[in-house]
Amino acid sequence: MSPAPTVIFIPGASSDDTVWDAQKEALLQNHAAVTVDISDLDDISAMSNRVLGAAAGDVILCGTSMGGYVALDALKKDMASAGPRVKKAIFCCTTARADTPERKRQRMIDVAAGADKWRAARQDDTHYHAFLGQRAQGDKDLIARLRDISLRVGYDGFARHQKACANRSDSLDFLSSIHIPALVISGEEDTLIPPELQTEMHSLLPQSTLVSIKGAGHIAHMEDADNVTAAIETFITAKTGTTA
Repeated sequence: MSPAPTVIFIPGASSDDTVWDAQKEALLQNHAAVTVDISDLDDISAMSNRVLGAAAGDVILCGTSMGGYVALDALKKDMASAGPRVKKAIFCCTTARADTPERKRQRMIDVAAGADKWRAARQDDTHYHAFLGQRAQGDKDLIARLRDISLRVGYDGFARHQKACANRSDSLDFLSSIHIPALVISGEEDTLIPPELQTEMHSLLPQSTLVSIKGAGHIAHMEDADNVTAAIETFITAKTGTTA
């Protein structure tokens, strides 16, 4: 019998490999799991190469936000290979669409504002409210953790990730060719990548399950770690994918 697939967790923009700690630590009790740090890279393709090299044998990809873009790129490469290894995929608070021209411009404006303005903004707790559901906006410990992660990645990491996100390709037409089980996780109060974009992914993926996390925003896996972990564990232990 071949070994069970390794779950590879992929962080979002301005994040490091600690953002999936709750899920990884829970899964490690019964599954092989790793997290990939891509904070030093500025290109989605380079990120997906690192992800695919993070474990041998069969894998399950799990990416949030920018990590979802990376997972999609990794799937394109894996499906084109002689021996596909990705057995399931999890997309959390992400989209298959490329940036609009307006969103690209805003990313470049934010980068051009410079390191001092970037750093000052992250000292204000309200900066993080855009990423969080209303319930988590009052969670001082979570906000402090998000600030620490952001400052560890730094302005340079922020700039690298904005470039990577702005230059990513559109993957909407690719979704219908993904014939492996997929889990789409949506934050019910996500304003950065609204729930309708997760619903769109779910509708286009041939074998997908959609889970909405009530009261969570764009960082659902940290805002409601227990429910996201439960959804992931249920999905990866299921023998086949289902469409909900």
